[in-house]
Amino acid sequence: MIELVHDGLRIRLKAWHDLSWLTEQGRLFCVFDQLISGNMCFGLDNGREKLFIKYAGAPCLMYAGQPEAAVLRLREAEHRYSCLRHPALNPLKASFEAAGGHALVFPWFEGFALAPLDLHMRSLRSLPLIPRLAMYDQLMDFIVYAASRDYLAAGISDHHILIDFVNHRAIFSSVDHYMRFPAATPYPKLPGSSWYLPEEAYQAGTPLGEASIVYSLGALAFTLLSEIPFKKLRSWRAGEKLFNLACGAMARDPGMRTQSAAAYQASWRQEVLHLRGL
Repeated sequence: MIELVHDGLRIRLKAWHDLSWLTEQGRLFCVFDQLISGNMCFGLDNGREKLFIKYAGAPCLMYAGQPEAAVLRLREAEHRYSCLRHPALNPLKASFEAAGGHALVFPWFEGFALAPLDLHMRSLRSLPLIPRLAMYDQLMDFIVYAASRDYLAAGISDHHILIDFVNHRAIFSSVDHYMRFPAATPYPKLPGSSWYLPEEAYQAGTPLGEASIVYSLGALAFTLLSEIPFKKLRSWRAGEKLFNLACGAMARDPGMRTQSAAAYQASWRQEVLHLRGL
């Protein structure tokens, strides 16, 4: 391991890599160098705005693959950000090549990821029900929109869910692993945190449809609307009918789930309209 120091912040790498291009982008104020994706992420202030830059090409400390593979994945992901523009996805501003790598540039989002720090998850669950319902609807709307563009939501993780606790806004920070339909489970499994993955996401070669997306929507509901991410009514905060809808979305058998992400969204919104106390 080596350490580079830029604007007083340490950047840890397996080996030396040219990151002098950071100077052209602004003052570095944040470094994410422990990611397993093969990307490094930086927060920079250019005097006009704060930026979030995702970069592939460096020998990242926690990445088991080759930097060239990470570069290829990030270049392929760039098209997804352009195709899936939505208020609940951090918008791509620009991209550039540097030091043999590839970088995507986004605006800095004034919020916090739900993981790895449990503090932010606890902060979310201390919010009143109405803003939590609103943030779930924002995130659900993006996933449903992606499905309408023939994209399967994949790679969902609490690390990629950002919450602005002041303005009660939620966004996704990554669509790097989203897949075009027709889709099948890659080897060894579909990317993403286990909480958001249905059983068929662990069976390589299994066709994946919108029923798999519905499972993720149900899991996301428990993340935002339950005190613990388990299917227990006693910890649920949004009424029994919505609880049953989320549980049904997470049925083990994909044939027992709502088969359309848009149909699930419509049913959810209809039940929210009848929720007492809103």
